[in-house]
Amino acid sequence: MNKNKLTPYLLIAPTFVLFTIFFLFPLFYSFSLTFVEWNGFAIDKTFVGFSNYLRLFEDEDFINALKNTITYALLTVPLSVSISLVLSYILDEKVKGFQALKGIFFLPHIVSLVAVGVVWSWIYLPDKYGLLNVILGFFGIEIHQWLHDPDMALISLVIIGVWKSIGYNMVIFIAGLVAIPKSLYEAAEIDGAQGLQRFVYITLPLLKPTIFFVMVSSTIYSLFQIFDIVKVTTNGGPIGRTEMLVTYLYKVGFTNYEMGYASAIAFVLFAITVLITIVQKKFIEEK
Repeated sequence: MNKNKLTPYLLIAPTFVLFTIFFLFPLFYSFSLTFVEWNGFAIDKTFVGFSNYLRLFEDEDFINALKNTITYALLTVPLSVSISLVLSYILDEKVKGFQALKGIFFLPHIVSLVAVGVVWSWIYLPDKYGLLNVILGFFGIEIHQWLHDPDMALISLVIIGVWKSIGYNMVIFIAGLVAIPKSLYEAAEIDGAQGLQRFVYITLPLLKPTIFFVMVSSTIYSLFQIFDIVKVTTNGGPIGRTEMLVTYLYKVGFTNYEMGYASAIAFVLFAITVLITIVQKKFIEEK
């Protein structure tokens, strides 16, 4: 082979090798574990075929975690995307103190999830010393249990998730807004288009790729990166109302030492993520 033809392959070889070792191999290995029964320590693995997948349909704890995860994603993603889109549009209108506000909104994103969980656990304290209860007390609203109330716990986590992701989404949306030619807005204004009309007929259509990216990243965040917050704040309680697939996967794999079943849960979660991404893409393309 000619040296010039070989050079590109040599240049990408280190990246390809690392990708294979740290991504492809673990991916295929973990998929192979879904067909076996293994505690993570034994040398021998027992082949069980599709038993781990069939077991999912009979596992009430898995079904509960799946329901909680989907509910959390369905609430968090639309709220986070819509709020961050509106805020970024407002800030893009040359609001005074724009840069400072952008930094303030982005701060929650750079804080570690464990720290976020600890701080919000204090905010949600179920007695009169909880910050949220203190604030609501000024308006005569009674004390709530928040994370300890089965009916309020999941909603409380949704609030944390939205608060944590707004800053990152705003930065992406602002980048998309900056790329839109200002001449389009000027032409629309000459034709008599008002602020809302410009937003609906110019901003939203041109932001479709950005909206799709933000929706996908928000979905992945809500499905996979909720582990730390749940672990610190509720640990899946009360009575399993905040048990997510990632926390249940952890308990199955690293508490019960059922690595094969845990791997099956992981790939179901992966399949759900891909399915939601496809649905979101179709939804965006049809708008």
